[in-house]
Amino acid sequence: MVAEHPLTLGTAGHIDHGKTTLVKALTGRDTDRLEEEKRRGISIELGFAELVLPSGRHISVVDVPGHERFVKTMVAGATGIDLFLLVVAADDGVMPQTREHLRIIELLGIPAGAVALTKIDVVDQDFVELAGADVEEFLATTRYVDAPIVPVSGVTGEGLPALLSVLDELGARVPPRAAYPATRMPVDRVFSLRGIGTVVTGTLWSGRIGAEDTVAILPPRHGRGSSALREVRVRSVQVHDREVAEAVGGRRVALNLTGVDRDEVVRGQWVVKDPAIEPTYLADVRLTLLTDAGAPLPRISRVRVDHGTAEVLAKVVLADRQILNPGGSCYAQVRFDERCLVYPGDQFIVRSVTPVTTIGGGRVIDPAPRKHSTGQHWHDRLAVLEDGRPEAVAALLLQESFPSGPVRGRFETSPYLWPFTPEETREAVVALLADGRALAVGAGVGGPGGETRSGAVGPNVRLFHGPSLLALTDAALTALRAKADDDPLDPYLTLGDLRRELAGGRGSPALEVALDRLQDAGEAIRSEHGYRWAGAAVAARGAQAEVVERLLEQFSAGAAGQGPTGRGEVLGSTAAVVASGAAETPSVTAAAEAVGLTVEAAQKVIDALVRQGRLVRVGEDLYYPPDRLEALIGRIIVAMEAAGQVTLAEVRDLLGTSRRYSQALLEHMDSEGLTLRVGEARRLRRRRR
Repeated sequence: MVAEHPLTLGTAGHIDHGKTTLVKALTGRDTDRLEEEKRRGISIELGFAELVLPSGRHISVVDVPGHERFVKTMVAGATGIDLFLLVVAADDGVMPQTREHLRIIELLGIPAGAVALTKIDVVDQDFVELAGADVEEFLATTRYVDAPIVPVSGVTGEGLPALLSVLDELGARVPPRAAYPATRMPVDRVFSLRGIGTVVTGTLWSGRIGAEDTVAILPPRHGRGSSALREVRVRSVQVHDREVAEAVGGRRVALNLTGVDRDEVVRGQWVVKDPAIEPTYLADVRLTLLTDAGAPLPRISRVRVDHGTAEVLAKVVLADRQILNPGGSCYAQVRFDERCLVYPGDQFIVRSVTPVTTIGGGRVIDPAPRKHSTGQHWHDRLAVLEDGRPEAVAALLLQESFPSGPVRGRFETSPYLWPFTPEETREAVVALLADGRALAVGAGVGGPGGETRSGAVGPNVRLFHGPSLLALTDAALTALRAKADDDPLDPYLTLGDLRRELAGGRGSPALEVALDRLQDAGEAIRSEHGYRWAGAAVAARGAQAEVVERLLEQFSAGAAGQGPTGRGEVLGSTAAVVASGAAETPSVTAAAEAVGLTVEAAQKVIDALVRQGRLVRVGEDLYYPPDRLEALIGRIIVAMEAAGQVTLAEVRDLLGTSRRYSQALLEHMDSEGLTLRVGEARRLRRRRR
């Protein structure tokens, strides 16, 4: 036996052209298993068989129905195949379903195939030659102009050895499937067996699946008789009725599942291991309209989308034009009526809603976009994702992930980079790091802010889009400098302030990295008050310094500069305050008026003085210098120690002030843990040291 990679062959062709008869002649297996199929003599459901080629290669065969009513079933069978076998009866020639089936095969991107010209036993040689010419003329309008045409009879066996040889030759030339790091299989059959349980079958599109693996059924179904998303276990795996330890992409597979009932899984769902992408309602695609679609496609239209083994109603919105003419291609957004599991690179078929005919197809570019319409930005973005080199795609993904920044190991296995080999992706990331389009930040990574431009970084570091991170760093420095220039007395911005100003109020790993870079570079300083520009002088200067001192004098001197006697003398020292018992302090409004400031400007300076510890806020609109407050509290403590407790009225008389100031001072002492309120009195809780 030759070395081989798994292959699946799918039949195609008009009804009653001999597909099932030919498959039986080639494989020995009748794929019409339903009673109705045998009674009516037509295929209704998908049939499956195994074919052994002359080289010893084993390939899976999917036999599809040819009736126009079952095109949806035909598409379900054609998805995931590697080769096609178009069956055309010599006594009929190319018919409507011949054309539609091959158009579908073409839209699905199946790389190669052959034509079996059947029923040569019922016509003479002239008919065979005419039918062959008809097929050649049709193939000339497709990408399969060089597909071999082999005359055969499924009844007499004539031409079968030649057909097997052709299939063997084609199979040897079909490249292996893309090595996507994802395991998924579209479900095309679901049934239950007594003593075994639920069995699902399908063509494994990619990855590997084995007994005891844990898988998910996606998209989850909702409603009666259905289940939400949950994991189920694979009890056993079969390939063409043979139990195997593991099946690989390209094989026809039957999975015995445990943990899910028969009515909880339907055709159209997927068996997925380690889901890399969530089911979606949106997909950005490359859309192609057939030349014989019949009419142009308007900017917004309702269609049927056949993808995998599912058919879903959807709205198609053209993304770079107002109309798509037959034979044309453009970017579009598909908005599904129900969630679908689509991956980058997936092919799909588009059919009209009514009458139901195939009008086009496409390829998924972005399975997780946001809603958008026409515009050059979207066109350019999709062009990069569709045809860009690994570096361009990686740079775009980094830019769009900013400011969060992906972890390198997960970034390099992003589904958007699946079309490239792991080596191509690694080289792309190294190139981005080398020229500064990417910066890596994390433990053990050197450089300002912990970043590096070298490719020699581990898989767990965080990657950032270099230009965006540098721009954010510059913006943060600009904000800190502006704050320092605007308010030299209080040049600090908190992390929350910076988030609101630079990150829309959201958490931002990139912002924290930018601030770390500024600190490491000596451009910013962090303290308990927040961040400030390192060049800021944390003091008032010039005229502002004079205003600050005059404002402080207002709070040092008492309310409007008057003592409790109202004689208007200025109390310029703490001793005088204590001796006179003056506890009044001006309101912000009064202090602002005294120094010629607006209330807003005065409040701003006062708040800064509080942060610096040069004023203490005691109550609503009440501020004291620390030494003055200390002296007032000291007098109250002495009185408490002498009497055991004091009331508010006693404090009022002690300080020669009003109830407002006395109450504020006592509540401040309560909040500081100095006193304990007992009824109407306060007792000393502890002495301050």
